Amino acid sequence: MDIIYGTNSIRQALEANRVKKLLLSDDFKNDEILKLANLNHVEILRVTKKELNALTKGKNSQSCVGYIIPYKIYSLDEILASRPVNSNRIVAVLDELTDPNNLGAIIRSAEIFNVDTIIYKKVNSVSLSPLVAKISSGAINYVKCCEVVNISRAIEKLKNNSFWVYGLDGSAKITIDKVDKSTDICVVIGSEGKGISRLVKENCDQLVKIPQLGHTPCLNASNAAAIAFYELRRK
Repeated sequence: MDIIYGTNSIRQALEANRVKKLLLSDDFKNDEILKLANLNHVEILRVTKKELNALTKGKNSQSCVGYIIPYKIYSLDEILASRPVNSNRIVAVLDELTDPNNLGAIIRSAEIFNVDTIIYKKVNSVSLSPLVAKISSGAINYVKCCEVVNISRAIEKLKNNSFWVYGLDGSAKITIDKVDKSTDICVVIGSEGKGISRLVKENCDQLVKIPQLGHTPCLNASNAAAIAFYELRRK
Protein backbone atom coordinates (compact mmCIF):
# COMPACT_ATOMS: atom_id res chain seq x y z
CA MET A 1 0.00 0.00 0.00
CA ASP A 2 1.04 3.61 -0.58
CA ILE A 3 1.39 6.16 2.19
CA ILE A 4 0.16 9.72 2.46
CA TYR A 5 0.59 12.29 5.20
CA GLY A 6 -0.77 15.65 6.31
CA THR A 7 -4.20 16.40 7.76
CA ASN A 8 -5.83 17.62 4.52
CA SER A 9 -4.60 14.63 2.51
CA ILE A 10 -5.65 12.19 5.23
CA ARG A 11 -9.10 13.75 5.63
CA GLN A 12 -9.84 13.68 1.89
CA ALA A 13 -8.59 10.11 1.57
CA LEU A 14 -10.81 9.07 4.49
CA GLU A 15 -13.79 10.71 2.82
CA ALA A 16 -12.97 8.77 -0.36
CA ASN A 17 -12.70 5.57 1.74
CA ARG A 18 -9.12 4.91 0.61
CA VAL A 19 -7.40 4.65 4.01
CA LYS A 20 -6.65 1.21 5.44
CA LYS A 21 -4.51 2.14 8.44
CA LEU A 22 -3.63 5.36 10.31
CA LEU A 23 -0.42 6.00 12.22
CA LEU A 24 -0.87 8.91 14.62
CA SER A 25 1.43 10.54 17.13
CA ASP A 26 0.45 10.30 20.78
CA ASP A 27 -0.59 13.98 20.86
CA PHE A 28 -2.68 13.90 17.66
CA LYS A 29 -6.16 15.30 18.45
CA ASN A 30 -7.88 16.17 15.17
CA ASP A 31 -11.48 15.23 16.02
CA GLU A 32 -12.68 15.26 12.39
CA ILE A 33 -10.05 12.77 11.26
CA LEU A 34 -10.57 10.55 14.30
CA LYS A 35 -14.33 10.53 13.71
CA LEU A 36 -13.95 9.69 10.00
CA ALA A 37 -11.48 6.93 10.81
CA ASN A 38 -13.86 5.38 13.33
CA LEU A 39 -16.82 5.62 10.94
CA ASN A 40 -14.80 3.85 8.23
CA HIS A 41 -13.45 1.24 10.70
CA VAL A 42 -9.87 2.25 9.96
CA GLU A 43 -7.19 0.70 12.13
CA ILE A 44 -5.42 3.37 14.24
CA LEU A 45 -1.95 2.92 15.70
CA ARG A 46 -0.28 5.39 18.03
CA VAL A 47 3.43 5.81 17.29
CA THR A 48 6.24 8.21 18.09
CA LYS A 49 6.99 11.28 16.01
CA LYS A 50 10.39 9.76 15.26
CA GLU A 51 8.66 6.80 13.60
CA LEU A 52 6.45 9.15 11.57
CA ASN A 53 9.48 11.20 10.47
CA ALA A 54 11.18 8.00 9.30
CA LEU A 55 8.15 7.14 7.14
CA THR A 56 7.94 10.62 5.60
CA LYS A 57 11.74 10.99 5.24
CA GLY A 58 11.74 14.07 7.42
CA LYS A 59 8.82 15.85 5.71
CA ASN A 60 6.23 17.42 8.01
CA SER A 61 3.58 14.74 8.55
CA GLN A 62 1.40 16.96 10.76
CA SER A 63 1.48 13.98 13.16
CA CYS A 64 -0.47 11.63 10.86
CA VAL A 65 0.43 9.06 8.21
CA GLY A 66 -2.05 6.89 6.32
CA TYR A 67 -1.62 3.62 4.48
CA ILE A 68 -3.97 3.81 1.52
CA ILE A 69 -5.23 1.91 -1.49
CA PRO A 70 -2.80 2.91 -4.29
CA TYR A 71 -3.98 5.62 -6.65
CA LYS A 72 -4.91 4.33 -10.08
CA ILE A 73 -2.69 5.37 -12.98
CA TYR A 74 -4.82 5.53 -16.13
CA SER A 75 -3.88 4.74 -19.71
CA LEU A 76 -4.70 7.28 -22.40
CA ASP A 77 -7.20 4.85 -23.93
CA GLU A 78 -9.05 4.70 -20.59
CA ILE A 79 -9.11 8.49 -20.42
CA LEU A 80 -10.52 8.81 -23.94
CA ALA A 81 -13.16 6.16 -23.23
CA SER A 82 -14.51 7.94 -20.13
CA ARG A 83 -16.03 11.09 -21.59
CA PRO A 84 -18.14 13.34 -19.33
CA VAL A 85 -21.74 14.00 -20.31
CA ASN A 86 -22.95 17.43 -21.47
CA SER A 87 -19.68 19.20 -20.84
CA ASN A 88 -16.68 20.19 -22.89
CA ARG A 89 -13.66 18.40 -21.55
CA ILE A 90 -10.33 19.86 -20.43
CA VAL A 91 -7.19 17.80 -19.89
CA ALA A 92 -3.66 18.98 -19.15
CA VAL A 93 -0.40 17.62 -20.53
CA LEU A 94 2.77 18.25 -18.52
CA ASP A 95 5.91 18.27 -20.64
CA GLU A 96 8.67 16.87 -18.40
CA LEU A 97 7.90 18.68 -15.15
CA THR A 98 10.28 17.51 -12.42
CA ASP A 99 9.10 19.27 -9.24
CA PRO A 100 6.61 17.27 -7.10
CA ASN A 101 5.41 20.53 -5.52
CA ASN A 102 4.35 21.76 -8.96
CA LEU A 103 2.56 18.51 -9.79
CA GLY A 104 0.68 18.54 -6.49
CA ALA A 105 -0.34 22.17 -6.95
CA ILE A 106 -1.44 21.53 -10.55
CA ILE A 107 -3.60 18.59 -9.45
CA ARG A 108 -5.19 20.82 -6.80
CA SER A 109 -5.98 23.53 -9.37
CA ALA A 110 -7.26 20.93 -11.81
CA GLU A 111 -9.80 19.66 -9.29
CA ILE A 112 -10.97 23.17 -8.46
CA PHE A 113 -11.54 24.11 -12.13
CA ASN A 114 -12.90 20.73 -13.30
CA VAL A 115 -9.89 19.66 -15.34
CA ASP A 116 -10.41 15.93 -15.12
CA THR A 117 -7.05 14.50 -16.24
CA ILE A 118 -3.35 15.25 -15.85
CA ILE A 119 -1.12 13.52 -18.43
CA TYR A 120 2.64 13.18 -17.96
CA LYS A 121 5.55 10.98 -19.09
CA LYS A 122 6.49 7.75 -17.37
CA VAL A 123 10.19 8.70 -17.44
CA ASN A 124 12.10 11.97 -17.06
CA SER A 125 9.11 13.45 -15.27
CA VAL A 126 7.69 13.78 -11.79
CA SER A 127 5.05 11.20 -10.86
CA LEU A 128 2.69 10.49 -7.97
CA SER A 129 4.24 10.35 -4.50
CA PRO A 130 3.28 11.03 -0.86
CA LEU A 131 4.56 14.61 -1.24
CA VAL A 132 2.47 15.17 -4.39
CA ALA A 133 -0.59 13.85 -2.52
CA LYS A 134 0.06 16.21 0.41
CA ILE A 135 0.56 19.28 -1.80
CA SER A 136 -2.64 18.45 -3.72
CA SER A 137 -4.59 18.76 -0.43
CA GLY A 138 -6.70 15.73 -1.31
CA ALA A 139 -7.45 16.69 -4.93
CA ILE A 140 -5.52 13.60 -6.01
CA ASN A 141 -8.59 11.57 -5.00
CA TYR A 142 -10.68 13.23 -7.73
CA VAL A 143 -8.34 14.01 -10.65
CA LYS A 144 -7.27 11.22 -13.02
CA CYS A 145 -3.54 10.86 -13.59
CA CYS A 146 -2.35 9.33 -16.85
CA GLU A 147 1.19 8.20 -17.67
CA VAL A 148 2.32 7.99 -21.31
CA VAL A 149 5.55 6.93 -22.99
CA ASN A 150 5.66 9.76 -25.51
CA ILE A 151 4.06 13.19 -25.10
CA SER A 152 3.96 14.02 -28.82
CA ARG A 153 2.19 10.76 -29.65
CA ALA A 154 -0.27 11.34 -26.82
CA ILE A 155 -1.05 14.78 -28.26
CA GLU A 156 -1.62 13.27 -31.70
CA LYS A 157 -4.05 10.77 -30.19
CA LEU A 158 -5.91 13.54 -28.38
CA LYS A 159 -6.17 15.52 -31.62
CA ASN A 160 -7.53 12.46 -33.40
CA ASN A 161 -10.22 12.30 -30.71
CA SER A 162 -11.51 15.86 -31.26
CA PHE A 163 -9.32 17.69 -28.74
CA TRP A 164 -7.91 21.09 -29.69
CA VAL A 165 -4.40 21.37 -28.25
CA TYR A 166 -3.11 24.67 -26.88
CA GLY A 167 0.49 25.07 -25.72
CA LEU A 168 1.33 27.70 -23.11
CA ASP A 169 4.22 29.74 -24.44
CA GLY A 170 5.26 33.24 -23.41
CA SER A 171 6.31 34.17 -26.96
CA ALA A 172 2.90 33.34 -28.48
CA LYS A 173 1.00 36.12 -30.22
CA ILE A 174 -2.47 35.04 -29.04
CA THR A 175 -3.60 35.33 -25.42
CA ILE A 176 -5.43 32.46 -23.74
CA ASP A 177 -8.61 34.48 -23.23
CA LYS A 178 -9.15 34.45 -27.02
CA VAL A 179 -9.36 30.67 -27.47
CA ASP A 180 -12.49 28.76 -28.51
CA LYS A 181 -13.87 27.17 -25.34
CA SER A 182 -16.67 25.23 -27.01
CA THR A 183 -14.49 22.22 -27.91
CA ASP A 184 -12.67 19.56 -25.91
CA ILE A 185 -9.38 21.18 -24.90
CA CYS A 186 -5.91 19.96 -24.06
CA VAL A 187 -3.57 22.54 -22.52
CA VAL A 188 0.16 21.78 -22.58
CA ILE A 189 2.32 23.13 -19.75
CA GLY A 190 6.09 23.13 -20.13
CA SER A 191 8.80 22.16 -17.70
CA GLU A 192 10.31 24.43 -15.07
CA GLY A 193 12.75 26.81 -16.76
CA LYS A 194 12.69 25.19 -20.23
CA GLY A 195 9.04 25.50 -21.16
CA ILE A 196 7.54 23.26 -23.85
CA SER A 197 10.05 21.24 -25.87
CA ARG A 198 10.38 21.95 -29.61
CA LEU A 199 8.76 18.75 -30.87
CA VAL A 200 5.85 19.03 -28.48
CA LYS A 201 5.39 22.69 -29.39
CA GLU A 202 5.24 21.78 -33.09
CA ASN A 203 2.50 19.25 -32.36
CA CYS A 204 0.22 21.79 -30.67
CA ASP A 205 -2.63 23.22 -32.72
CA GLN A 206 -1.94 26.68 -31.39
CA LEU A 207 0.39 28.42 -28.95
CA VAL A 208 -1.15 30.86 -26.49
CA LYS A 209 0.19 33.03 -23.70
CA ILE A 210 -0.99 34.42 -20.39
CA PRO A 211 -0.90 38.25 -20.50
CA GLN A 212 1.80 39.65 -18.20
CA LEU A 213 2.19 43.21 -16.99
CA GLY A 214 5.40 43.02 -14.94
CA HIS A 215 9.08 42.44 -15.66
CA THR A 216 9.47 38.81 -14.47
CA PRO A 217 10.00 36.66 -17.58
CA CYS A 218 7.63 33.80 -16.75
CA LEU A 219 5.26 32.28 -14.21
CA ASN A 220 5.92 29.21 -12.13
CA ALA A 221 4.44 26.15 -13.91
CA SER A 222 1.76 25.54 -11.28
CA ASN A 223 0.74 29.21 -11.21
CA ALA A 224 0.51 29.27 -15.01
CA ALA A 225 -1.60 26.11 -14.92
CA ALA A 226 -4.01 27.57 -12.37
CA ILE A 227 -4.53 30.74 -14.44
CA ALA A 228 -4.96 28.72 -17.63
CA PHE A 229 -7.51 26.37 -16.03
CA TYR A 230 -9.50 29.31 -14.66
CA GLU A 231 -9.49 31.11 -18.01
CA LEU A 232 -10.53 28.01 -19.95
CA ARG A 233 -13.52 27.50 -17.62
CA ARG A 234 -14.49 31.18 -17.52
CA LYS A 235 -17.69 31.97 -19.45
